[in-house]
Parts: sequence; C-alpha cells; structure tokens
Amino acid sequence: MRNLLKKGELVVMHTCGEAEHYEGRLWVCGSDEFTDRAGHQVVFLEGFSGYFLAQFLQRVNFVMPVKEGAE
Repeated sequence: MRNLLKKGELVVMHTCGEAEHYEGRLWVCGSDEFTDRAGHQVVFLEGFSGYFLAQFLQRVNFVMPVKEGAE
C-alpha cells in the first residue's frame, strides 16, 4: 500500500485530462488525503477548485545538492 498524501507535499497530475491542461505544474496539497462520500481517495490542492482524485497525482520529492564547504 502506498503512503497517503499529506498537507504541504508537492504533487503533479498525470494520466487525466487535467494533467494535459496543467502539464508540468507543481501543486501543493492543501489537505491530507481522505476518503470522500463516494469512497474515493482525494486531496485538496492549493489553487484548485474542489478536491482531486489521489490516483491521478504523483508525489514530487526534491533533493537539494549540498555544496562543498557548506555546513
């Protein structure tokens, strides 16, 4: 089982109509993932009206390189 999305995590949309429209856009989860009344796993996204199906979201993790000499 995958880890549920958490508020503040970054995601991108994939394999849906909205993904084509918002291609490459990073979204911030505005809520933790939850189950709606229809039994779907969903999450609110900051700047998006309503909630979105979690199955069409991919978590994005950024790893910042450490510069030599940085503490």
